[in-house]
Amino acid sequence: SSPALNPGLGRPPSPFPRCAKASREPQTRAMEMQLRPQGQPRRDTRRLGALAGLGCAALVATSSGSLRGAFTGGSVANRPTGSHVILDKPVAGATCLQAYGNKDKVRPEWNEFPNPFGTEAYRPSAEMMDDKYRQWVHFDAEGKDVEDLSGKIYHVMRGKDNPLFQPRSCDVGAFAIVTNCEKVRVPGLDFHYKVYFRNMRQHPGSTKVERFADLQARFPERIMMKEVWKCFPKNPISRNIFKTRLKLFQGPNHLYYNKNPVEYRMNKVKDVTHEDMLPYNARKSVFYTKNLPRMNYIRKKVEAETKQKTLVAFKDFLSEELTRVGDRAKDMGVDEYLNVADENRAMDKIRSMKGVELEVEKPVYYPGTTILKKKLGKKSPNPIKWDEFER
Repeated sequence: SSPALNPGLGRPPSPFPRCAKASREPQTRAMEMQLRPQGQPRRDTRRLGALAGLGCAALVATSSGSLRGAFTGGSVANRPTGSHVILDKPVAGATCLQAYGNKDKVRPEWNEFPNPFGTEAYRPSAEMMDDKYRQWVHFDAEGKDVEDLSGKIYHVMRGKDNPLFQPRSCDVGAFAIVTNCEKVRVPGLDFHYKVYFRNMRQHPGSTKVERFADLQARFPERIMMKEVWKCFPKNPISRNIFKTRLKLFQGPNHLYYNKNPVEYRMNKVKDVTHEDMLPYNARKSVFYTKNLPRMNYIRKKVEAETKQKTLVAFKDFLSEELTRVGDRAKDMGVDEYLNVADENRAMDKIRSMKGVELEVEKPVYYPGTTILKKKLGKKSPNPIKWDEFER
C-alpha cells in the first residue's frame, strides 16, 4: 500500500532532519506528480537540496566519530564554548583565539580588515590642551624676511610642528614671542612700494593706505600682526589663537622670561641682504656658485676644441712639407725640419704677393676735425685714449 500523504504538503513526513533530507522513494514521487496541478514546472532544486543534505549528514556522522577523536585525542574538554572543540594542549598551527577560553576584555580583538577612514590616533584630552601646559617660543626678527618669518610663526602657533597635531580635533599650538619687530626686512623695492590698508570704522571712504617704510617707523608691531594674520584661515578658532598667543615687542627684550621660552632656530628663516636689491645674475653668491663654474666649463671646452683644431692643422702642414722636403727629412732633426718648413711657407707667401698692390685703409675723421672715428661699445677691444687726439 502507498504511504499516507501529509495533508497540505502532498508528501509523507521525512524521517531525516531538516538539514539532511534523504531522497524519497519513486512511488511517492509518482503520487506527487498526480497531485501537482497541470502546467506547474517541477522544482529541480529539490534534488540539489537532497544531495547537500546527504553530504551534511555524512560530515556530521564522521566528525562525531573518527575525525573528532583524531583531533582531540578521543576526549572533549568540558568548557562553555558552544559548538567549538577545546583542547587541553593547543596543537601548533590549529589554534585560535577561542582555544584559550574567554576573550581578553582589556585588549580588543584584532581586526584583519583595515578601516577605510584611517586608524584611530591618540587624541590629547581637553585638560592637556589647557594654556598652562603650552610651550612658549621666542623669535628674533632682526634681519629676517617678513613673509617667511610670519609663516614659521603661524606653524608654531597652530601646532603644525607638533606630532599630536590634528586639523579639526586638537589644538596643540604654542605661544609665540616676537622681538625686534622694528628690524624686520623685505626684499627689493618692497620697502618703498609695499603698502598696507586699514579701515577701522568699516565705512566706505575710511580706508587708510600706508607704506611699509612709514608703518615700520610709526607702528612696527602692526606689520607682524598683518603678516601673521594673512597665514591664518579666517574662522573663530583662528581669531582666538591670534588674539591670545601672539606677543609682539620692539627691541630685544620681552615680558615673558618667567615662562622659560624656547629659542626658535632662526637659521631656518630666510635672511634679507643687500644682494636682494640686485638682479638675480648680478648677485655675487649666484656668480660664484652658478655663473663662474659654467663660464670656466665653457672656456675649457673652447680651449680644448681650439687646441684640437690647431693640432690637426699643424699635422696637415707637416705632411705637406714632407712631400716637398723629400728624403732629406730623414737626416734632419725636429727643429731643423720646422725651420725649413717655415722658410718654404714664407717664400710661398712672397711669391703670391709679388706684383700685388697693398690696400692701406685710410683714416676716417669727424667732419671739420682731426679726431679719428672709432667704434664704441662692448666689442671695441681698445677704448678711446684722449692723448691720441690731435688738436
